[in-house]
Amino acid sequence: MHYSFRQLSNYVAIFVLFFGLHTGLIGQVDKIHIEYERISDRVLVVWGGKIYKDQVVAITTEKGIVLIDAGKAPTLTREYRKIIERESGRNDFTYVINTHYHFDHTSGNQVFPEAAIIAHQKTPALMKNWTDNRQAFVDGRRANQLPQWISQRDAAEPGSEEWERFNDFVTTQIVMFDDYENNYILTLPEITFNDRMTLDLGDITLKLYYWGEGLHTGDDILIYCPEEKLLFSGDLFFKGALAISYVPSFDEERQIKILDDIFENENNVKWVYDCHNGRMTGEFIYLFHRYMKDIWNKLSEVKNKGMDLNSILNDYSYGKEFSYIVNSGIDKESLNRGHADNLKFTWYSINNTKSAAGELEKIINEKGIKFALLKFDEIKSLPEINYFFAENEFNQLGYALLSAGKIKEAIEIFKINVEKFPGSGNAYDSLGEAYLNNGQKELALKNYEKALELNPNNSNASQVIKNLRERK
Repeated sequence: MHYSFRQLSNYVAIFVLFFGLHTGLIGQVDKIHIEYERISDRVLVVWGGKIYKDQVVAITTEKGIVLIDAGKAPTLTREYRKIIERESGRNDFTYVINTHYHFDHTSGNQVFPEAAIIAHQKTPALMKNWTDNRQAFVDGRRANQLPQWISQRDAAEPGSEEWERFNDFVTTQIVMFDDYENNYILTLPEITFNDRMTLDLGDITLKLYYWGEGLHTGDDILIYCPEEKLLFSGDLFFKGALAISYVPSFDEERQIKILDDIFENENNVKWVYDCHNGRMTGEFIYLFHRYMKDIWNKLSEVKNKGMDLNSILNDYSYGKEFSYIVNSGIDKESLNRGHADNLKFTWYSINNTKSAAGELEKIINEKGIKFALLKFDEIKSLPEINYFFAENEFNQLGYALLSAGKIKEAIEIFKINVEKFPGSGNAYDSLGEAYLNNGQKELALKNYEKALELNPNNSNASQVIKNLRERK
């Protein structure tokens, strides 16, 4: 294993892990880029990837080292551990805290057998479910996402940010695939909590908050360190968006109270770290806190005034009522689009709008796809305030069914997505994949062709079409 070092003011760039891995798809993987940055005498951030980061944070305390998240692959996490031990001069890992169950935050748990692992009480079951289906996950990524990322990387200018981002995806996936197939041990959290938890570590206090449903996985937690004025957000927040929720049912009042507690004083947070996209200032999250409260309060006031969604979107537009969010530094197009989503989902939450995908998933599990399709026929023409149809939710449900081997059920769900979102190339791409899994090649070809028509940049669809035509 080879290391080369390059000094970068406060941090050092390390190029590690030269592989001789070959596949028909990608050829040789050159290297993975690892960096670390010391935030203070007690806090060290280590990550793999130049642009899209696989990040862990080590906090050295009087009662041992605490690791926040454990990375996407044990092979990489072992390298992170070596750096942490070398830089701290210690190896007494006491706790590993998983911010949520996703593979890229928990797969390195096994590298710290001496540490107690902490997470929300929902996390162990979610981790186990993912582990049970990880081969399908690997097979799907290897066949679909990986070729697309390679194509996008090769189309970019070498050395550009876009090239580096896709190169991060490609190189780390290879390590992940090998680990998940040959070097993976499910290592579950042994300490869980429901609402809040405080760790007294002598000179450091860590406050853990369960965030709730809506924005990401449903088991996400925030970790606040008052002594260092640091907030660790997992995948909840990142500096390119002010997203409140992506589903119509979430506990915004609870989430506001969490931020009320953290921001009892405006200056309580200096930096906020997510796990993939770099740090944010405390001012950014403080602005998000104010914005979240303003939306909730303003829409709650007009709940019973008979307004429809279009009126809400018009009367409470970003330009009319929330122009201060321009201080976030996010471009105006993204702000307008994101603000409209925040208004929509907050309005749905206040009015108890149901998720159509969630309703059909429940019926599939309890009664089967036949009854779910009857329910769809019943609700598809109702006003949107009753049932919300989200393309991404139906896509996720379809893939969950595919992973569970319920291919015919997945096809029906993807067909609903195409019906509701006929302009979405991704909806047709997913339906094509389901037909292909079911051996229905003509229907697969038809849907992949439609996907490519709607999105000519869909390299995955283009490759599948080429393969199907060659096999005719």
